[in-house]
Amino acid sequence: MRNSILLAVFAATLAGTAMADHGHGHGKMPRGDVSKADFLQRMEQRFDAMDSNKDGVLSEAERKAAHEKMRGMREEKRKARMASKASAVNK
Repeated sequence: MRNSILLAVFAATLAGTAMADHGHGHGKMPRGDVSKADFLQRMEQRFDAMDSNKDGVLSEAERKAAHEKMRGMREEKRKARMASKASAVNK
């Protein structure tokens, strides 16, 4: 059961990032329709980027590393937004 839940969360994460990165930069939704082929291509690219040893399998360590990398990127964006808002208020 736990593995099924983890797999579902992982698939949802891949799907979300596949849609978010569809040629419009990280975190932005694509405009217009997205074909199944485009969606699957982006998911495969994300998988390949996460598969650090290129064995075609995402280990738990590789998944955790990718999660931490994405977490760090989100935190940096959050800090940049907060700094921007703070400087706007201080003007």
